[in-house]
Amino acid sequence: MVGIIDSHAHLCGRELYPKLKKIAKEAKDTGIRKIMIVCGSVEEARRAVAAACEDSMFDVAAGFHPNDALSVSRKDWDELCELLLNPHVKAIGEIGMDYFSYETVVPKVLQKELFIRQMELANEFGKPAIIHMRMAAEDTRRYIKGHLRVPGIMHGYSGGYKYMKDFLDIGMYLSLSGNITFEAGDENTRRAVEEIPLDRLLVESNAPFHTPVPAAGGLNEPKNITYVTDWICRIRGMEQEELLLAVKENYDRIFGR
Repeated sequence: MVGIIDSHAHLCGRELYPKLKKIAKEAKDTGIRKIMIVCGSVEEARRAVAAACEDSMFDVAAGFHPNDALSVSRKDWDELCELLLNPHVKAIGEIGMDYFSYETVVPKVLQKELFIRQMELANEFGKPAIIHMRMAAEDTRRYIKGHLRVPGIMHGYSGGYKYMKDFLDIGMYLSLSGNITFEAGDENTRRAVEEIPLDRLLVESNAPFHTPVPAAGGLNEPKNITYVTDWICRIRGMEQEELLLAVKENYDRIFGR
């Protein structure tokens, strides 16, 4: 059987890092063969690189989230560039745009500057970009089209069918997470799940976030990704093996395996 690839999990943050070894074991027992550890700080990225040196199931992505635009220093930039030279760091991310009304709102112009600068870094280092988008589909698409020259993944894709073709047309891959299980009644989401081309589809846990409905009530972990794959297969009327093979081929294509 083809193993599951979790294309996005935050395993080196404060919530999950203390039990990383347990999480990794349970992930392997579930059938997961690869996890992309996505890091929101230099400290997290260093932890992830150390984990990847010990266990080949881990790949690493490093970058600055749009909500961190106010706190990124020159030293952070220098250290990110150093990390991108490490062969275990396969991608830059998550980067992107977020227009949700948080208590502390990061100005859109600063998010844009951070996003574009990191896309240019991705181009320079030849590393794919993992992209966060929340309530910002039109601007996110425009900035990607204007600046990204390497493969890109829309992580935890939330644009539904309405924006699906726009992102496919500019070459993006779409990664589905637990959000599709709690948007089950939304026709826009359901239609996207049905119609994303298999050769552009990835799956992710987004642990510790987006806990799928059947596991609701606790922190999400990679082992819960099976709820996501089950839901996709149910909606698309396909077998797990077909989905997992397509996801593996897509992941390998993006990261040049």
